[in-house]
This record gives sequence, C-alpha cells and structure tokens, in this order.
Amino acid sequence: MKKTLIIVLAVAALGALASWAQDAKTTLDAAAAALDAANLKTIEFSGRGSDFMFGQAYDGNTPWPRFNLPSYTVTIDYSIPAMRDERRRQQSENPPRGGGFQPLVGELRQIWVLNGNYAWDIAGQNAVPAAPERDLRTAVDGRLAQIWMTPHGFIKAAMANRATSKTETVRGAKKTVVSFTAPNKARFEGLLNDENFVEMITTRFDNPVLGDNMFQAVFRDYKDFGGVKFPTHILQRNGAYPVLDVTITDVKQNIPATFDVPANIKQARAAAQTIVPEKLAEGVWSLPGGARSVALEFRDYIAVVEAPESETRSIAVIDAVKKVIPSKPIRYVINTHSHFDHLGGLRTYAAEGATIITYAGNVSYYENLLANPRTINPDRLARSARKPVFEGLVGNRILTDGSREVVIYHYPNMHNAGMLMVYLPKEKMLIEADSYTPPASLNEAPGGLLFLVQFYDSLERLGLDVDQVVPIHGRLATFDDVRRAVETYGRNQLPTR
Repeated sequence: MKKTLIIVLAVAALGALASWAQDAKTTLDAAAAALDAANLKTIEFSGRGSDFMFGQAYDGNTPWPRFNLPSYTVTIDYSIPAMRDERRRQQSENPPRGGGFQPLVGELRQIWVLNGNYAWDIAGQNAVPAAPERDLRTAVDGRLAQIWMTPHGFIKAAMANRATSKTETVRGAKKTVVSFTAPNKARFEGLLNDENFVEMITTRFDNPVLGDNMFQAVFRDYKDFGGVKFPTHILQRNGAYPVLDVTITDVKQNIPATFDVPANIKQARAAAQTIVPEKLAEGVWSLPGGARSVALEFRDYIAVVEAPESETRSIAVIDAVKKVIPSKPIRYVINTHSHFDHLGGLRTYAAEGATIITYAGNVSYYENLLANPRTINPDRLARSARKPVFEGLVGNRILTDGSREVVIYHYPNMHNAGMLMVYLPKEKMLIEADSYTPPASLNEAPGGLLFLVQFYDSLERLGLDVDQVVPIHGRLATFDDVRRAVETYGRNQLPTR
C-alpha cells in the first residue's frame, strides 16, 4: 500500500510539472508572437536619455551621478549571443558631485562589446578587456544579463531554460510571472501584462558592496517598429537607484551585425591574482593593482590604507602584506571614501578583525551595507561570527606608536563627502584617492580638475610638507606634479556652464 501511494504521488507530481511546463510554453509562445520574438535574430535599438554611474554617489544618501546621453545605441545578436552598447555621454549635474569621470568637458564616447565568452571595451581605436583578467567571467555574465534583460532576450532565454509561469495580482492588476534560472545560475523573473508584453524583469547578483543586489528593468509604452513590438521607454535600476533612463526612437530588426573579437582579447585569460609589494620607505609598502593599497607597519600592528574592488583582491593583498610584514595583525583598514571601487574589499578586513576607519558620516551607511544578505556568494565575513567594528573620523586622527606617526585628514571635496587622505610627516608622503590621478604623460591634463584644485587648496590650508604623492589609482607622483597640474590646467580651465 505504501509503495502504491508513493507511485501515485510521483505520478501526480510529474503531472503537475508537465502542466506547469505546458502553461509556461503557452505563455511564452503568446509573448513571442506578440513581440515577434521568434523571428528576431538581431536587433538594433537607439534613442537618448540619461545614464547614472553606479556606486559613485556623492554620499550614502544620494543617487548615482547622472549624465546626459544624446546618443544611445544597442545592437544584439541573440543567437551567439553578442551585443554592442555604444553611448555618447555629456556632463549633466552642475555642480558635479560624485564620481564617474566628472566633470566631463565635451563628450565621452563609450563602447562595450560582448561576443560569446569574450567581453571588451573600445577606448579610442584600442580594444581593452572589460575587466581585470581575474574578473573576465564576471564581465561576460554581466553583459549576458543585459541581453536577457531586454524583452525579446528574456523571452528567448525563458524558452531555452525551462521557465515556469504563474498568475499573480500586482498592484491591483493581473500579471503573468515568468521565471527561469540562467546557465550562470542567476534567477530571472519577468512580469507580462494582458497583451503578453514584458513590463518588468528582475534579477539578483552578488555585488562586493551590496551583497545580494537587485537589478531591474522596466519597459513602458510599446510601439510597433516594422512588425516588432518594442518599448519606447526603458528604465533600469541597480542598487535601488536608476542606472539608465532612455527614450527609444528607432528599432531595426534582423540587420547584419558583426562582433569580431580582437586578437588581444582572444589572448586574454583569467589568471590568479598575484601582487608584488613595492617598498616605498621603511615600513611602508605599496600593493599595486588597478587600485592600490598601502601597508603601514607599526611596532605591534599593521594599518592598511584602502580595501578596493572585492574580496579576491583583499585576500591577495592581505596574503602579500603578511609575507613582507610577518607576525603582526592588521589592526586598522583606512577607507578613503564611499565609492564602490574603494570599499569593495572592506568586509574581508572586518573578517580579519581589523577596525574600519572611515569618515564619521559613512558609519551608519556602511553598517547597513555590510549587514545585507550574502546568500548568492557568502564571503569570509558572512561565514564568520564577527561583527564589523568602525571608527568614525571627524577632522583628523593620529595613529602613532612612538616611532611612526600617521595623520588621517578629512578634507572637503565634491568628488565625495567623506574624502580622507593619509599623511606620513617623517617620510613627507601623502596617500590620496581620486583627487589627483596622474596622467600617463606629464604633458597631459589629469581628470577631474575641479577635485584636484579642491585637494590642492586643502593641502595649502593644512600646510602639509609633501614630497611624494601616492595615488590609489595611477603611478606614483611628486608634489611638484600636483602643483604643475594646478598651475598649468587649474582654476581658469575648470568647466563652467
């Protein structure tokens, strides 16, 4: 009797699964017909609007900085899959508060490309990997998600990945909810209206700062473009704030589209992160990379300036630090400001037991960020029982053990409300982030002249005696480099509107 009951239940379950699968197929077939997705191999849609620089807000209470997009064009081949996203970006905010290469003078052309397992950017005439080698898979997955976050891409991906569907009432209206798990294990959910048009798509992915982060696309005001139905308004949100808000004015279907992979991109391979520390002075070590960390040795402990990017980066830095400064704990990690590329590795130091020193106005913001769920990719802190410890800085803070003195200053800067710089009086050395990023050539103007002048004014006001400047981004520099940049390109050449 028990065996018979199990068989009956198994048959019933299989029948229910078959029914759900059939319901999903019926739903997706109807949506594909409504959008003309089945016959769509390639698409190009274009328009104008705004985009916003994710993770580069002025402070923890403001949205990502906004830029104008006088031109926005996306080309997709759904069969490869491949895409090309091309934008012309202009300064929008005045005054320009926050990061993202502000303030812009003229226009910035940006091109992002994906072809199968290759992702790259086009800078001028050159193709460069979309991310450091160790993060190429992340870059590919992110751009695949952009394809699946279009109405036609979502329907095609749902058909290919055994989607399920159900009916729900959303804000008083009946909607069909379609869900599937993509090959990269990400979960996608779409809302279809009574015309079988995709109104919204939501997914979640791991972010070093936000944890289980939600990415959402909303589609409004569909229009017929030569037989293909496509929204004329697209709004994307990432981390609760908008990252794209565009009006679509033209859609072309099944056009010839090529996405040739450059030779240097084919040769790029994911590699383990290796860091070779560079000794800047006795007990002072630079840990180079796309963003630098600096280790400061005290008698009984170590302080590390900056925990950028991700846990992968921070683990590599910590391992390198422990080799050159063995048998001492990392007691402090000093965070220069709240932009995501500068705090993505803080959790790893918190898991080590280090106190996070940051601007006092960041503390509650960081406490909330670090408390976010981490179920997609649990990190060291999520797996530990530690609670992060913060020290909020107002004005300045001196670290000393009687032999080494380090002074941390908070200084005004429109790049970020909580900018900190670290000064070593004995070595006449200054560690700073984003206020001065040295250009490749001394004959070039540095970016962000407004922020550079504010930084320079702060140094003058504080009367700091500086010889060497250690930027978190870019090559090592001298204070003469900073002075020369201000005198050559400075106040009279700041952008005005």
